[in-house]
Amino acid sequence: MLEKTSPLWWLFAAISVALYLLAMYPGMVNRRQKIWVSCGPVAGFLAITAYSANYDWPLNELLPAYCGLILAVALGVVGHWKSMRAFMIWREENPGKPDNEGPGVPWMLQMAFTLPAFLGAAIWYMNNY
Repeated sequence: MLEKTSPLWWLFAAISVALYLLAMYPGMVNRRQKIWVSCGPVAGFLAITAYSANYDWPLNELLPAYCGLILAVALGVVGHWKSMRAFMIWREENPGKPDNEGPGVPWMLQMAFTLPAFLGAAIWYMNNY
């Protein structure tokens, strides 16, 4: 099993971000939405960097959780690109309305299962290896 201190986690993190962008971009309808989605991996990396600095935990050891989070979000939308795109079109046309008035968001249920599964596996891995 790969150790959590392995430098290969940097490669896995880059691959995770690429898969995230490949999964999210088809659902976005304009440049502003694509830029917003692109900020997700950056925000996650800033969060683990701040956690690492605050708790004196090596950044390299937090990368499994980062990869788990990014991959969980990416897999949460797989297969739902049409409905996500329809929602984003509705959102662009109705900027002031609450999201619950728009078309359904079936990918949220999929994300509700992938996020805890992937983060749970990442945290288990970080504690055991």
